[in-house]
Amino acid sequence: MHRTFLLLLICCCSITFAWIPQRRIYASPSARPMTASALDPQNSQQQEDSKFEYVEYDYLTEADFINSEWVVGTLFGNDKKIQETWVRLARTEDGKNVCFWGTKQQGTWNLDVASQFLSISREQIYGKQIWACTVDDYYYLQGTVRGWAFWKAASVYGQWQAARLGVDEEEAGPAPWFQEDGSDDTAASIS
Repeated sequence: MHRTFLLLLICCCSITFAWIPQRRIYASPSARPMTASALDPQNSQQQEDSKFEYVEYDYLTEADFINSEWVVGTLFGNDKKIQETWVRLARTEDGKNVCFWGTKQQGTWNLDVASQFLSISREQIYGKQIWACTVDDYYYLQGTVRGWAFWKAASVYGQWQAARLGVDEEEAGPAPWFQEDGSDDTAASIS
């Protein structure tokens, strides 16, 4: 029972902060009440094997992205046309993660390995745009573009998808956005 609650009150600012630890709850077939069939090791092993699918998944690290190039398609706001460019993710000699865009602009990139969250920025004279996503594929990325300008508050600008360049197409397979998920629910489409 790891219940840790920390309540920090800052009286001078009248701000209350509460920290509650994040918990992960795991359900297991072994958590059910024991029956005579559950005590049989042969039957128990067959039940467990039939209910679980083992998937090999490796966390991606910064080394997987250093010196990689991506073709990026971005759909800004209400545009009807996807803007395509490329981005190269690199590391400088002093260890800073930088990116070079096909639009002759630069920015920075960062991968939080624990949460598998990737952000790639493009800095402009009038503001900044950030392409961000949760990484779950070595070959493909998709997420949202956020940004701000001097005259505009931070907001979501659009959506993007990217494919890694310089890899074997057969090894990469089809992009996740082209794969059919098997559902026939057309009513759930976004208007």
